[in-house]
Amino acid sequence: MKVARKVLAFNFCLFTGLIFGCAQSEDSMDAVYPQRPIKVIVPFSAGGGSDTFARIIQRAIEDQELLPEPLVIVNVPGAGGTIGSRRVKDARPDGYTLLLLHDGIMTAQHSGQAAYGPEAFEPVAGTGDVGLVIAVTDDSPYQSLEHLMRVVVDEPDTILFSANLGAPVHFAGLMLESAAKEQGEARFRYVQHGGGAKRYGALIGGHAEVSAFSVAEYQQFRESGLRALAYCGIEPHPAVDATTALSQGFDVVSRNMQFWWAPKGTSSSRIEFVVGVLNQAMKSESVQKQLAELQIDPEVLSGSELQTELADRSARIAAVSQRPTIPLPNLPMMTFAIVCFLGIVVAGQSWKKEAIKSVIESVKRPPHVIRSMLMTILATIGYVLLLQSERFDFRALTFLFVLMTALIISEQPKRHLWIILATSLVMSVGLHAVFTKIFVIDLP
Repeated sequence: MKVARKVLAFNFCLFTGLIFGCAQSEDSMDAVYPQRPIKVIVPFSAGGGSDTFARIIQRAIEDQELLPEPLVIVNVPGAGGTIGSRRVKDARPDGYTLLLLHDGIMTAQHSGQAAYGPEAFEPVAGTGDVGLVIAVTDDSPYQSLEHLMRVVVDEPDTILFSANLGAPVHFAGLMLESAAKEQGEARFRYVQHGGGAKRYGALIGGHAEVSAFSVAEYQQFRESGLRALAYCGIEPHPAVDATTALSQGFDVVSRNMQFWWAPKGTSSSRIEFVVGVLNQAMKSESVQKQLAELQIDPEVLSGSELQTELADRSARIAAVSQRPTIPLPNLPMMTFAIVCFLGIVVAGQSWKKEAIKSVIESVKRPPHVIRSMLMTILATIGYVLLLQSERFDFRALTFLFVLMTALIISEQPKRHLWIILATSLVMSVGLHAVFTKIFVIDLP
């Protein structure tokens, strides 16, 4: 009994401390921001262009101590950036979850990969800007953009354009087609190859004839056999040995800017705070130097300028029509499903005798034990399903789950009721604090 009282007292003190800390944090939420790490979702793999840009900004913020709390980069790749963007779209609008996504947020919407676009977020800032380069291999027969597009018009669906379908590179090709309509119907044949390195490999390997690259990608691959036909910016770029598509008679402007987004409903004061931090980071000498090496213009847009730029880019992207593509079977997923099925069959054969024996043994158990096991399983399933719905608070659900489970399995629930209640409270609040503050995980 003494041990039980000590456990109860310890749990009560710990719970009271956590509640006081959380209450104090909530009370000062509006006065001080941020009070915990700010998470930036980069919806692409680590090491890519967006991830590199994010980490350059992150390092400058840390070096200059522009934030009292860490800026945490979280890579959530998949589905052309839509998995990560959806995670931010559905996050709480408290300023602690941001998205870094370039023009792909618009191309994904207009290509049908996502049912939402910029309107589903609060635009924070546009940082850095770089145009795309239309390029072929050194031994390509196409000596100019005009020569290439003439063949595309005369022989539609014969020129292979390597692209990440639904991404800005894909829309650069669609814009070229639209700009050449006065000459006739222009149609590239698009092939999916993903990132810049994969598209370059497709060109060198003869699996494609033309593609679009960022200036940094073009510089990286130029010495290995890449040749520029046009730069898709408004003005010529000193690092690209080709004139603009505009100067060659094609009304094509295709650029990538790294846009920062917040969930819809995020307060303007917190957005302005983040804009101020980004402005200071972009002006730092280290960022200016690294962006120059990557051939990225150190431009920063916010407010009305940002809105105008987003409207202009959206209009250009919406003006081109995307042809329907033939959906291909997801071979990796099919292979994975087949392997899993065969594994289950083999495992079932191996464990058949043991499983039957286990069932027989469980039947021999007292009825109340079996009932407790079933109720615990059902409670666990219900807990997981309710968490997945994201409609209920994690702390409330965890408290009820721990309380219910303890009452089910306890042989003397009435005698240990206060210990069970205190433990449930401590676990619910404590786990929430660990997950959100230490591991920076979003919880409902």
